[in-house]
Amino acid sequence: MAKLPEIRRVELDIESIKQFSSETNFIGLSVDLLIEVGSYVCVIGNAMPLETKAWNKDQAVLGGHLVRLYKLISGMLDQTCQHRREISFMLARMAFECIVNLSFLLKNYSPDLLSSYMKYSLKHEKKLMKTITDNIENRGGTKLPIEERMLKSIESTFEISGINPEDINARELRNWGNKNIYEKAEDVGLGEAYLAAFGGPSHGIHGNWHDLLEHHLEKNSDNSFSPYFEWHNPRPQYLIVIALQTAEVLQHYINWLEYEELENMVTDLQEFQERVLTLDQLHEEWLSNKT
Repeated sequence: MAKLPEIRRVELDIESIKQFSSETNFIGLSVDLLIEVGSYVCVIGNAMPLETKAWNKDQAVLGGHLVRLYKLISGMLDQTCQHRREISFMLARMAFECIVNLSFLLKNYSPDLLSSYMKYSLKHEKKLMKTITDNIENRGGTKLPIEERMLKSIESTFEISGINPEDINARELRNWGNKNIYEKAEDVGLGEAYLAAFGGPSHGIHGNWHDLLEHHLEKNSDNSFSPYFEWHNPRPQYLIVIALQTAEVLQHYINWLEYEELENMVTDLQEFQERVLTLDQLHEEWLSNKT
């Protein structure tokens, strides 16, 4: 493996932080820390087996989660810097689920679990393929060009995945790994974090009433409502949680990889977590002093 690039370390000046007059200052530091851990994701996610310089299919499931996490963090940073809490929060919820899934895969790694993950992911493709073929049959065998393209794409996905569509039974695949996202979070020690920080943001993903009420409507004194098109300012808490848990799952990923060249990063990531927790504590103290 080539020499690993240096990652810029975010320094915390505790005395200066104690003098912060606005939460915006905490958001700035949270963004910097998220950039730092995102750099670790990029470096570690590019680690390839020395012999093949590429992932096999099973390795690609895990490595692909790191690539996805990097992009979600990048999106969080972009929307946070544009002062759009609503979108940043949704991306944070997706990033947390990505962390939970990767943690669950690493902890319970087995060929059967990876097969369950891929089969569950392809349930929609099998259903779509059946809908297309049924429409073709009802039309007397005539294929539309778009149907040919869609079937070719679906068949390619199954072939690359090494999965026979007939092996997918939707009724038996309610959740991959036989656990829903909360149960997976509990399994990897993140159940409380899910409930406290990211169970609620599911409202934002699905556009539930709670999300409309909190972010997109303004209640009037007569109990009527008006549209609220302004963006809400971000908060540092969910940035801190994602930074902290990203560093945690990266350590598990490094241990799973067993790459000697990356082992020193485990210590670096642990020290990074200490800085994140320090900022979180200082922010909580700042909030307490405000009330």
